[in-house]
Amino acid sequence: MTERPSAAELWPVLPAPVREKLLAYGHKYWQQVYDDVALQNQNWIPLRSPVASHAAYAEMNRVTQQVARLVLECCRRRARTAGELREVLGVPEGRIELLDDSEPLTGRLINAIRSDLLLEGGVPRMVECNVESALGGVLDADGVIKRWMEVYREERMFADLRAAAPPSAIDARFDAIRADVGPGKVTGMLFTAGGGYPGADRPNYLINRLRPFADRGRELGVDLVVHPVEWIEQDADGRLTAGDRTLDAVWRMFVPPYVADSPGMAAVRAAHAAGTFRMYLPSAVWLLSNKTIFAWLWEDLDNLPAEDADVVRAHIPRTWVYGPRLRQRAIDDRERLVLKPTDDYGGHGVFIGPLTSTEDWLAALDAATGPHILQELIEADPLTMQFLAPATGEVVEAEVSYCVSTYLFDRIPAGVFTRFSPPGAGGVVNLTQGALTGGLLLVDETELKRWT
Repeated sequence: MTERPSAAELWPVLPAPVREKLLAYGHKYWQQVYDDVALQNQNWIPLRSPVASHAAYAEMNRVTQQVARLVLECCRRRARTAGELREVLGVPEGRIELLDDSEPLTGRLINAIRSDLLLEGGVPRMVECNVESALGGVLDADGVIKRWMEVYREERMFADLRAAAPPSAIDARFDAIRADVGPGKVTGMLFTAGGGYPGADRPNYLINRLRPFADRGRELGVDLVVHPVEWIEQDADGRLTAGDRTLDAVWRMFVPPYVADSPGMAAVRAAHAAGTFRMYLPSAVWLLSNKTIFAWLWEDLDNLPAEDADVVRAHIPRTWVYGPRLRQRAIDDRERLVLKPTDDYGGHGVFIGPLTSTEDWLAALDAATGPHILQELIEADPLTMQFLAPATGEVVEAEVSYCVSTYLFDRIPAGVFTRFSPPGAGGVVNLTQGALTGGLLLVDETELKRWT
């Protein structure tokens, strides 16, 4: 394989004056930067964003693009339509709301991607490929790093390092939506009041909070209406209405297997069956997020072109579909494995072998009656991060677990969502389980070498 740039976080090799300046800005401006960021954990605040090179960002995007393509091709080797793919994946009929079994498996289904990457010796290893219109983290991925860059804008040393934020994920997503649903269409961004996003249980609050976001959509040609799915109605012609607006399109910001029934959901279901709106994106995309597909890619390895096989070996952890024949292996190799349900999300039901007691691991294997995978445990590089405890003013530097998520919208890379554990925690790095978030500060490695 061609040698690729390391994606390692650059904090340890930054010159001391740069590190000192970054932390000084963090101490001074953390409240401004993290104002209204969606964190479940308010006990600790990061004092900076992780740092990577422009070349490393390009490498992570290359991996994301390649794996997204391989996922679609892998599914198309086994099925022509969403219904056929659902059956071969063993997903019960009716589990996925608004699924059209006749939906063809076209390139449209990989219009919105978020990779979850762990770095192992600086090499991106993709533990999940999220294929979904309801990808989370975009607002904060853009917002945190944008505010850091506003803080740094007058700092000469950061300009000398060509410090920059990744391209806007918000703007790229709106561009993709406009291209998919067409310009001038009234598009409802439908969220569920039962969702896990902070404030979703207060729909009016969330509508108001997202008003600047909707305004940005209109600037980019997407006439966006933010509305809870529970409040949706149908007019006399069977078209969906959100308040006084009639919807031409629906941007589905709820996860299709995990949305509660309601009169609004029934209206969406009826209008979908009648074909009165275009959906960004079809519920069929959820099938492409199924973790079984990583196991299929490893099964197909010998029949893939050499370059594609190299991508799988280098960047996708070894994955197996779990079943009774693998039980003893799962027990013997617990320290080197992760057990995951194949079609859940948010870290639910994930057991990391070395962080799970023998008794709990056996119980998890016994409870794995639905589809699960076993995945090779990645020896992920830790992130050295500095945290402030707002309640006490205490500052702690700690090595924590770290995940980098890169986005593709309409195949175009934009934005990075980083998540990391707070001090003293570990395991699954997910916001719902207390992880913190930051952007990704990009610098020029060539300029960095001039400092040293």
